[in-house]
Amino acid sequence: MFCTLLKRKDLFIGKLPGEDEAIKDEKYKIFMRHRYNNCVEILLEHLHHETHEVKESALCCLMKFAAEQGLHPLEDLDWSEYFSFPRELIQAVVHNILSQSLDNSLLISRFQEFLEMDDVRYYVMSFIRDNVATVMNKSKGAVLPVYQSNVFTLMLNINMPSQESELTNFMVKQETKHEDWKAAKLHDHKRAFEKMWLGFLKYKLPNSMYKKILVVLHDSILPHMSKPTLMIDFLTAAYDVGGAISLLALNGLFVLIHQHNLDYPDFYKKLYNLLEPSVFHVKYKARFFHLANLFLSSR
Repeated sequence: MFCTLLKRKDLFIGKLPGEDEAIKDEKYKIFMRHRYNNCVEILLEHLHHETHEVKESALCCLMKFAAEQGLHPLEDLDWSEYFSFPRELIQAVVHNILSQSLDNSLLISRFQEFLEMDDVRYYVMSFIRDNVATVMNKSKGAVLPVYQSNVFTLMLNINMPSQESELTNFMVKQETKHEDWKAAKLHDHKRAFEKMWLGFLKYKLPNSMYKKILVVLHDSILPHMSKPTLMIDFLTAAYDVGGAISLLALNGLFVLIHQHNLDYPDFYKKLYNLLEPSVFHVKYKARFFHLANLFLSSR
């Protein structure tokens, strides 16, 4: 019903007055716009429902609304500055998916199909970065295992394009090609991707998450960053965790040294610090000696 009302422009467009302030000629449209807002609020609440099927249905309905709002904006836009992308609605969806108390990995896997749309992907990366900054600053950098796991899962579900010619799948088709529309530029996608990951990795993480990130670092993260060497702070912090994580962190540093010309004189000092009797008892000792042989043979 609301999709039909959006298409017919039967919802009030612009800054919405209160229901008791309704303009006579616009009373019906203002009333229906308020009902639409109420519906969106309820659907956002349902993203926290205990039943997955309810959460999934709410998500799909919200994204359908987003697509219609893109075609039929509810705001008066200055077309020289803005594009008809439903930023506020999708930002609210991302905010609710990134729960601090519920593991939303199943819901995030459903959301992945929407991330295949280039404009959705671009804006979601920005929304993730802003959300992480807000939540982690509020917690004063304390580890939030459930929240950080949801963020990591969502970021890992982002499949980055490798060429600008691949940027053709948009939720909101712009009527004219805008030169400064960042969602259609690979360079801006990479910058958003880089800022998102760096904004997440600058905070202390659960120990178990360091390994998950380090394992996918070389294939899923570094190739899509404009400046991979900016990962040095994260890799240094990961090395300090100890054990197998230190080894994986050294592997990341090794890649930056050899493939991205990173100057890191402490690399071998850190490697030698791991060469102690306890290394024969760690779970990943075979991997350790394989990588140690690789590191030392390249010196």
